Formats: sequence, structure tokens, C-alpha cells
Amino acid sequence: MPWRNFLAEEMADLLRVLSHPHRIRIIHELRNGPLDVNGLQSILDISHARVSQYLSALKQHHLVSE
Repeated sequence: MPWRNFLAEEMADLLRVLSHPHRIRIIHELRNGPLDVNGLQSILDISHARVSQYLSALKQHHLVSE
């Protein structure tokens, strides 16, 4: 059935987004309250650009919001 293929692709895409430890850590840190990119950069000890890329991917999948 076509909807099962669609669902499988969507789930696989979501799991790809969650497959990186920093992305999971971002979600965890944001559960305690809002943080900006600089705050996350300091906590994760990674580049500003990388935090922005991770946040963009998470926003795209509606896992975080602004």
C-alpha cells in the first residue's frame, strides 16, 4: 500500500534526524527552557554553524520551535 511506503519513509527520515548525539542533546537541553544558539554552542562545545544546522534540521521535522 502506498501510504505504508510513505509512512516508512517519513519514519526513516525522522530517525535519521535523531541519529546524531548532538541533536538528541539539543532536544534534551531545550526541555529545561529556551536557549539561543550561543547558549547551546557553549553547552555542546561545538561551532555556532553546526548548532544552527542541527537546529534547522530539528525545526524542519517539528521537533523544536522558535
